Amino acid sequence: MDYQNEHDELQKLHKLAAKELGKTSKKLIVWVGGDAPNQQDELVRKFTKRFPGVPIQVKVDLSKYHNIRVHQELLDGRLTPDVVMLQTMNDFENWRDLGVLESFMPQSFPNLTHGYSDPGGAFLGAYIASFVPQYAKTGLTKNPATYSDFLSPEFKGRLVLTPPHDDDAVLFVYDHILQRHGEDFLRQLAAQKPKFLRGTAAPAALVGHSLGQLGRQKFLGNITGYFPTPAQPSVAFVPTSDFFITWAQRAAMFKLTQHKAAARLFLAYITSHEYQSSLGTWSTRQDVAPPSNLRPLDEYPNTNLLEFIE
Repeated sequence: MDYQNEHDELQKLHKLAAKELGKTSKKLIVWVGGDAPNQQDELVRKFTKRFPGVPIQVKVDLSKYHNIRVHQELLDGRLTPDVVMLQTMNDFENWRDLGVLESFMPQSFPNLTHGYSDPGGAFLGAYIASFVPQYAKTGLTKNPATYSDFLSPEFKGRLVLTPPHDDDAVLFVYDHILQRHGEDFLRQLAAQKPKFLRGTAAPAALVGHSLGQLGRQKFLGNITGYFPTPAQPSVAFVPTSDFFITWAQRAAMFKLTQHKAAARLFLAYITSHEYQSSLGTWSTRQDVAPPSNLRPLDEYPNTNLLEFIE
């Protein structure tokens, strides 16, 4: 398929954004949902390399904190971020209905999977987020394949988890676990004496590592983790029967956005075939196939990308 139209749009927007920010000390400001400051470093690196002359600043914080700041600034008639990319889906619908979002349909828009974005371009499906179970590469007699496997005695004192009440997507996973396995699962999980850490980034990063008083005893598992990099001492798996969560993280610009050319460049880039095909996971585009270790999302009966949004 020819993506020349997307390339041409990026070139045009690059020139406009560089002119918009040139000879100023200002940057394109993007607020992104997450719980580790470095979670979007790779995006910043790619954007900076791809679009010289368009400085970018990405601030990562929990979506439930970013959205409050945005609401307050909108009430004050000013806005710090040019673009927001958050997990709190309902905010985008509320902002759209309040008429504060700036609609934008990049050339990539027709290729974005139906249901991931606003039909009028008020917000776009930026990337697919998911939580999958993780376990350490070494130290286990049997690798887990289900959530119930984490109740095995060898995981006692060796699980590192996100508190369910700290993240609505994590809570959604536990709600499904309760529906399938009942409250007894939680009682048995509590008996495992897991280590709870704030956010999802730290538990995911610590699987396969030791922490503090554990000494040489490393963490062996995490129920709501990420797909790790090859260098990490852990692996992840997609459950075959247990529910796992996926959703399309949303992104948008506002009518109060200060740097609109740069904001449009960012939105066009993150939804482009060029960027989406570099992510190594599921895509919000219907024309980007998943990597060889994953099937298309619609082939997994135990996840529903639109369910969390609903």
